[in-house]
Amino acid sequence: MTSARKVKTTQTSVRIIEAVRDHDGATLAELTEALEYGRTTLFNHLRTLQEERLLTKENEEYQIGLRFLKLGEYAHNRRAEYTPAKIQVYRLAEATNEEATFAVAENGLMWTINYVMGDANPSNPEAGSQFIQIGSSYHTHNSATGKAVLSQFSNEKVRSIIETYGLPGMTEKTITDESELFAELDRVRERGYAVNDEELHRGYRSIGVPVVGIDGGVLGAFSVGGPAYRFELTQPRIDDIVGVLSTSLERVEEAMRHEREQRENDTGPDDNTGINDES
Repeated sequence: MTSARKVKTTQTSVRIIEAVRDHDGATLAELTEALEYGRTTLFNHLRTLQEERLLTKENEEYQIGLRFLKLGEYAHNRRAEYTPAKIQVYRLAEATNEEATFAVAENGLMWTINYVMGDANPSNPEAGSQFIQIGSSYHTHNSATGKAVLSQFSNEKVRSIIETYGLPGMTEKTITDESELFAELDRVRERGYAVNDEELHRGYRSIGVPVVGIDGGVLGAFSVGGPAYRFELTQPRIDDIVGVLSTSLERVEEAMRHEREQRENDTGPDDNTGINDES
């Protein structure tokens, strides 16, 4: 089968949208300076994106349009299994007073679907990981959620992800050697959880566990984390966090089983209800 070629016009539109986001709004002049496209090309794309309500114009500045809210909400909730996971993120944050996330793998990257910050520092309620929010993406090899998900993949699939994205070092603690990563994944499989010891971001630690669907496919991963100065990776602390994470896993599995039973009672058994590990 002939491989599809990239459509440059579509790539241009995507890069313009991302540039508008990165600049927190931008004028035509600012985009002309930031991107390699000519002024006329940019203007035509901006006008089209505005007519499609993907961008809006406030005075002379272009901003991301609210149409993305509907698209984002659809992506956020398109799988029924995301709902019980979302509920558990809130419970994890409440139970640990730490930051809790649920992330999924898509096209070789991790994407944060849900993020809730616990009340770990009442004197500074705005404190939290500025690099993690709903919709943030990161590599699979340098985070607790990513390594938890990779532990459920075959070695062949992990190598395919490495070939595409490499093993970039985000900090001095990031695993950048393939053999070292596979050894780490073996440890994750053996103990049932993954650890991020300032590998994704300096000064941040977390513990993650894979969320596996009732048909055996990996759905995503939960994590609980916080600033390294107080989120210690000592065994008593790890045991406590893993215990809370395990409870959330049990609740998600129970919710998924219940949802399947209801569906089968309504429509009969469905042989096509498997959960894929990636889109």
